[in-house]
Amino acid sequence: MSPVKIEAFLSIPPCSGGVAVRRILQRAQNEFGDRIEVIVHTGRDAVWDENRITTAPALVIGDLARFVGLAPSYQSLVAALREAGLE
Repeated sequence: MSPVKIEAFLSIPPCSGGVAVRRILQRAQNEFGDRIEVIVHTGRDAVWDENRITTAPALVIGDLARFVGLAPSYQSLVAALREAGLE
């Protein structure tokens, strides 16, 4: 099975929410390894507009779950990953 993709959208300069998102993504990478693929967009780029992201931090997980304007708890991230197909 292919990895579940997580796209993180972080601001420049980093805000406290962005710092928290980086921490939970690192924890998720340590726990799930190659079962997830993490892509970080730091600063505005075309992908922000494609995903209609207007506020940072934001996470797009698979095609199912989004967190915009806040850093989710680790438990919320794991639940969203499972909803997106993580085994």
